[in-house]
Amino acid sequence: MPRIVISTVGVRGDLNPFIAIAHGLMTRGHDVVFAVEPALEATVVTEGFESRRLTGDVFAALSPHLDAIVGGLTPMASLRPIVKHWLTSELATKVEDLTAACVGADLLVARAGHLAAPPTAERLRIPWVQVTMTALTIPSEHADPGLLPFSFVRAPRIVNRAGWALVELATRRLADAPVNEVRRALGLPPAHNLMGRGGHSRHLTAVVISPAVSPPRPDWPDYVKTTGYCFWDVPSDWREDEDLTRFLERPGPVIAVSFGSIAPFVGSILGPLYEVAVDAVLAAGARALVVGGPSSAGDNVFMVPFAPFSRVYPRCAAAIHHGGPYTVGEAMRAGIPSLAVPWGIDQFFTAGQLRVSGAGRSRHRRWFTRGHARRDVKSLLQESKYRRHAKARAASIAREMGSAQSAPPS
Repeated sequence: MPRIVISTVGVRGDLNPFIAIAHGLMTRGHDVVFAVEPALEATVVTEGFESRRLTGDVFAALSPHLDAIVGGLTPMASLRPIVKHWLTSELATKVEDLTAACVGADLLVARAGHLAAPPTAERLRIPWVQVTMTALTIPSEHADPGLLPFSFVRAPRIVNRAGWALVELATRRLADAPVNEVRRALGLPPAHNLMGRGGHSRHLTAVVISPAVSPPRPDWPDYVKTTGYCFWDVPSDWREDEDLTRFLERPGPVIAVSFGSIAPFVGSILGPLYEVAVDAVLAAGARALVVGGPSSAGDNVFMVPFAPFSRVYPRCAAAIHHGGPYTVGEAMRAGIPSLAVPWGIDQFFTAGQLRVSGAGRSRHRRWFTRGHARRDVKSLLQESKYRRHAKARAASIAREMGSAQSAPPS
């Protein structure tokens, strides 16, 4: 039985597609083992998979730097602390941990930005597949990388090329030196552009997003394939609270409000976004379902620390979120319009894709004021074009089999 190691780092949203991939691989008869940080181990084990531990704690690493990550005018502001204090931190130890997990494996499957994966695969001489939840790791003159606090609906190619050049320059300066230091210690040759094209898997770099949302670009390398979404977000031990059911079943529209699976761990930093969002929902005459964030509860506001979007979004009229790739995907799968308020790296890029799709709007967090938010939410509910585009994307996504397509063949 072929043995496959799946490895990802980050928070719950960074794990979910890999659970879907793992289930797809198991149905094909593969032996699947996860290698993840401690924060993700419980979910992996609960879902019935063997787990090996990787060194690292994303919350401890980034907590002292959250103001810089969340408060920047552009996504580049959040890039430096994330790379320096998390992705390259303790990298040599992470490589050793991942190497130990991959001994005897036939294949490694790892997320983009997991800088321990390429040297591990080279060291053990095993093939590996890179999985990315955003096309932000794959430059194209046909896509806006979302660097500016404002963005074009369709930017000129020369502007796109300049943006991608800045992204690659920044990531090379941040990641190449510390990664190559580890590579030298392992006896591996130096590599370049390790968070961009130089870090891709030439066996397969899978973009696990719907082509209806993030279409393949004509200037992408041949090894890059768009598979469709790999949806999974309902833990086997999750049960819907009866109060939540009653809240969703009451007459009148409900709008879901969330700002990422990291939100419960960042204290009050994202609190103002929740406050403005809930105010806009109530001003529009709707009820607010607040997921994973602070808010004042009331008759028209219901708070839950966690709820699978695949279960609650179909019963909502719209969603307000941070622009996470799979949060946008769940909204589109449910056929509801949404408003993205990005605060970190790839969220700006995904918010741009949402806007271009016609299935929603985006608003920079700096200008997410009560007045702007109220107008945005009112537009989502009253302008039929957003729901029409969201329904069209839902029909496309329903025809896709992301987890099955992204799984390597038997």
